[in-house]
Amino acid sequence: MATKFQLTLLFVCFAFLLSAQSRFLRRGEKAFVKTHYAEAIANFKNVKNKNPEINRKIAESYYFLGDYQEAENYYQKIYDSEKSADDLLALSHIHLNAEKYEEAILCCERAAEKGANQIRVCKRIKAIQELEKATDASGMILRAIHQQPKSKSLGVSVVGNKIMYSNLGKKNARGVKNYQLFYSEFTDQEYSELKPWANQLDNAVDLGAVAVLGDEKTMYYTRWYTRKGRQYMEIVEAELKKNKWKASFVLPFNGRKYSCAYPYITKDGKSLYFSSDMPGGYGGMDIYVCHKRGKFWGAPINLGEEINTKHHEIYPSILKDGKLWFASDGQVGYGHLDLFYASKTKEGEWGEVKNAGPALNSSQNDFSIQNSPEEGQLLMVSDRNNKGIRDRIYSFGADRKMQVELFVKDEISKESIANAKIEVEKVLSNQMIVPQQIAAGKFQFEVSCYELGEGILYEINAEKQGYEKTRVKYYPVKSNLSIDILLRKLEENMEGGFAKELTPIHYPDKRMMFRKLHFDAGQESLNSQAKLTLSKMAGFWKMYPELDIVINSHTDSKGVAESNKTLSMKRAKMAREFLIAKGVDSNRIICNAYGERFVVNGCVDDMDCSEELHRQNRRLELLFVIK
Repeated sequence: MATKFQLTLLFVCFAFLLSAQSRFLRRGEKAFVKTHYAEAIANFKNVKNKNPEINRKIAESYYFLGDYQEAENYYQKIYDSEKSADDLLALSHIHLNAEKYEEAILCCERAAEKGANQIRVCKRIKAIQELEKATDASGMILRAIHQQPKSKSLGVSVVGNKIMYSNLGKKNARGVKNYQLFYSEFTDQEYSELKPWANQLDNAVDLGAVAVLGDEKTMYYTRWYTRKGRQYMEIVEAELKKNKWKASFVLPFNGRKYSCAYPYITKDGKSLYFSSDMPGGYGGMDIYVCHKRGKFWGAPINLGEEINTKHHEIYPSILKDGKLWFASDGQVGYGHLDLFYASKTKEGEWGEVKNAGPALNSSQNDFSIQNSPEEGQLLMVSDRNNKGIRDRIYSFGADRKMQVELFVKDEISKESIANAKIEVEKVLSNQMIVPQQIAAGKFQFEVSCYELGEGILYEINAEKQGYEKTRVKYYPVKSNLSIDILLRKLEENMEGGFAKELTPIHYPDKRMMFRKLHFDAGQESLNSQAKLTLSKMAGFWKMYPELDIVINSHTDSKGVAESNKTLSMKRAKMAREFLIAKGVDSNRIICNAYGERFVVNGCVDDMDCSEELHRQNRRLELLFVIK
């Protein structure tokens, strides 16, 4: 009886387990179809025995969520013989993100063998090869503007001299901060403080990705809303009436089971480009356009498979160059979302898609490009420096240079000094700059106008024979583009006076001049006379900085030989540190410690010598080496 009961219980548990597994599978399939990828992953992972199809859907879900590492892990769980052409094309894109170009091309070739469209595969391989060879030879600079969002921007848009993007607003009635619209005006080459835009609109939901007509009386914005626990997006038209923005209506092509977002309106207000995952597309978010006839919008038109892929194409815009720009994680790119552009074909269709290249794209998300209110510049959004956590708005375009003038003068007379040697170092990048001499005592070098007031440090080094070396720290600001470099003349008697104290020594290949310092017995510090001599030596070196200095340190023969050698090294180092503190280049100083090895008067061990004779052996020989 017990056995029968146990078998029944085992059967019930087994049936329950099968039911649970079936339930996880059904829920995963349903979530996957609805593009609720996080939910699909959670359910598929609970299925015990995963076949290739389940692993494929987990991999695709991670891919669409932008987690390429996990996507690759699950694609690799599928045997090579069971990988589909789509699997291999997705792996090609993942390899591109890791800059593995050969592996990316190999996956494309294998996809062709599995039945992928040969023409599209060839185009993809060509695009990968172009990507690998591409270099940033644009000569343009990419820089973050002053005004920045606190977290996500939801894209940037431009109308007139205003830029608009989303930022976290004040808490609403439920105590929640939502993304609201803000703007900044570009005046006098600077962006003004951020101000709310259309704050009369609904603050209970997130608002962003806005397109405003030139008269600033009509706009189209994206509204995020939640239905049945899922987040959707829709495009809303709003009008300015009596100085207040009011939502007019939700555009007719929106739906309750899909999203429409990221609008771009042409200057004439007659064509609206946007992205949507509505049924009938190529997968993910596709780019559509619809045209206005009178007061009514026509049906959305998909821009076709040349533009759209099975992944996301978002943030469309038409720039001054007449090209359609957009972001995609399905076209051949460097990372997640890359910027691409397309030109009109002879047939009037958008085609010939090109990656914008390394000047604009990174391994992270780069999107939402617009013409800037600043002449000759573009604006774009990227999370490249924050790994997806925070958006930053960047300006891209040609650098504008400013001239910084340097005037080399005598510190006392303020007269110009000719033939000075000037070097400038940009400290942050360790860039050495040789300024151009335009007159006696007058030099100039270039800085970017975008560095003004940014705390960028330059160090200016000046030297001239007969003067002390000078180093000036300079931070470019608009109000100070002219700098006086004041040089202090060395004491007039320094050269003649100290030179007379030096004794010349001649060798076959070099010439030396030297001076001695003497120490009392057991003395480990520099006395005042030694410091005075070393100070003179430092001043003399500053007049002739091409000279090397050699310090030979000796002791008398009293005590233990090893201890004497240690003492001689200590004295040599003291002299060296003193000279460095006085401005002598440490690379020009050579120290030798000989201890009692070279006595000058025969006073070796066991010799009965006077204190004066021993003192002659306790010496530093300070030599200038003239090569």
